[in-house]
Amino acid sequence: MRAHFKQHRGLDFYASKLCLTPKYMSTIIKQTSGKTAGDWIDDYILLEAKALLKSTNMTIQQISDELNFPSQSFFGKYFKRLTGVSPKEYRKSQ
Repeated sequence: MRAHFKQHRGLDFYASKLCLTPKYMSTIIKQTSGKTAGDWIDDYILLEAKALLKSTNMTIQQISDELNFPSQSFFGKYFKRLTGVSPKEYRKSQ
């Protein structure tokens, strides 16, 4: 995931890289970690987004582009859904 998370958010991509079916990969990840594969992907992207918001002067648009979101608006909605605050509010609170 570390090598591809900026370009790929879908479970199908990672399962195919590991020569597994998405369903089997999901089952194994859920059984071993208690979290879904989608949660792991979201957590990884969110960790990077938070790091970029805290430690760089990149604009939110640049961060959205860096993380390969289709738009700044989509990135903002994604971030807020997972954290409860907008990227701008998160940056101000840090």
